[in-house]
Amino acid sequence: MLTADRIAREKSGLRCPNDLREYIDVLERAGELRRVRTEVDWHHEVGAMSRLVTERRGPAPLFERIKDYPGQQIAAVLLGPSKPHLHARVALALGLPKEIPTLDLIEEIRRRFKSPVKPALVTRAQAPCKEVVIAGQDVDLNGFAFPWIKEIDGGRYLGTSDVVVTKDPDSGWVNWGTYRCMVVDPKRFVMLLKPSLQHGGAILARYETMGKPMPIALVIGADPVTHVVATTPVDHGVNEVDMAGGLRGVPLELVKCEMSDLEVPANAEMIIEAEILPGDEEDEGPFGEYTGHSAHRGKAPVARVTCITHRRNPIHSLANMGKPWDDFATVAYVTMPAVAKNRLEANGLDIKAAYHYVPGVIAISVKPRPGLHRRIVSTLLSSHRLAQCGVVFVDEDVDVTNIEDVWWAICTRMNPERYEVVRGVAANLLWPWLTPEERERREAGLWVMDASFPYDWPADYREKHTIVSDFKNGWSEPMKQRVLDRWSEYGYEDVR
Repeated sequence: MLTADRIAREKSGLRCPNDLREYIDVLERAGELRRVRTEVDWHHEVGAMSRLVTERRGPAPLFERIKDYPGQQIAAVLLGPSKPHLHARVALALGLPKEIPTLDLIEEIRRRFKSPVKPALVTRAQAPCKEVVIAGQDVDLNGFAFPWIKEIDGGRYLGTSDVVVTKDPDSGWVNWGTYRCMVVDPKRFVMLLKPSLQHGGAILARYETMGKPMPIALVIGADPVTHVVATTPVDHGVNEVDMAGGLRGVPLELVKCEMSDLEVPANAEMIIEAEILPGDEEDEGPFGEYTGHSAHRGKAPVARVTCITHRRNPIHSLANMGKPWDDFATVAYVTMPAVAKNRLEANGLDIKAAYHYVPGVIAISVKPRPGLHRRIVSTLLSSHRLAQCGVVFVDEDVDVTNIEDVWWAICTRMNPERYEVVRGVAANLLWPWLTPEERERREAGLWVMDASFPYDWPADYREKHTIVSDFKNGWSEPMKQRVLDRWSEYGYEDVR
């Protein structure tokens, strides 16, 4: 039977998958998922296999038989990279064709972000995530197929493709974020949560100042749009659940937790309710991160589990971070530039396009004018995570989504005198290039490359020195069309 949410989605035309299981079906029909029916070990094997799939940009694996855990499954890298369309799975999550061009995908995300939709609250009986309820002494994290992903990791990680729900004790603002969570023992896990890194960390600091425990809800296996927005850098005070509604075109259905007043996605596979006591910390990490390096080993807040609710035969979602691609990169490369361009536009700064890389570097194509580049950098730095390592400015004829094109512009158009460093920027402690002093101070620099031709060059000087030499610009339209028409005749029909 169609729910009210499903009927509304049908009318909206977006047709975003309503939950993880529907998304798995969408991926399988699109050739973006493979069912792994042989038994696979949760201890390193699931991680190694799904990492190789990621690096080869193959279909996402759904592990149907996990050693020691009959009836449970692990769905890995569901938002990971695809071939030949890098962001195909992100597009499918948003109800779009997998072949949609990257810049068109970014523009569609920008459009939807401008129209947030408030969530809808459903009853406990209407929420699939409440099919099984485990509380008190019956809680046992080791009863679930949480994998030890990489041999270089510090332990089993229950939270990689997750959503951590927290609420500000003063304003009531609810934040969603994706934070890594490592199992400590059957009733506790430790979470990398730092005030300088995440909104959730700043909220935790408020609870600690008040001397109160912070309730949290760890969401595993939500619908794909929920995971997309949880990794998207939005401003303080903005509710990610509203942004999820905007991406979906209809309200996201939420249900109240068992042990707190937090509200969570009703269609998720699993909800782990917990609380963090002030000052309670244990060792966490290391963990192979989205920087492509093993990052951070140290003290981090401990979450004490109070309740676990889940669907029958739960499917665990797994992100496998690393070099050069992972679930975060394929999402962030399109959501972060969408947020950045909307922010710049709202401040009267028009650009042609933006695209993120790894994703602490943003490439921006723009028509230069006096003072524009500095205003863009300042606006990006005024937001959360939009510019962490570097900014590359290129001319409007450069495709920011094509790393070869961006690198060509850097190598041929950037005068060394137009390179600068902005100092005193908040440091992301996951970056491997930080010096010991920067890591202690939690401040670093942001580099800016201006790989565009100066706006004040005379026209005749540009004519003599800057005409592009390629197929598009080096021949007349009739000659180019003649070559294209005879391409198969030349014997190159397989080269596209």
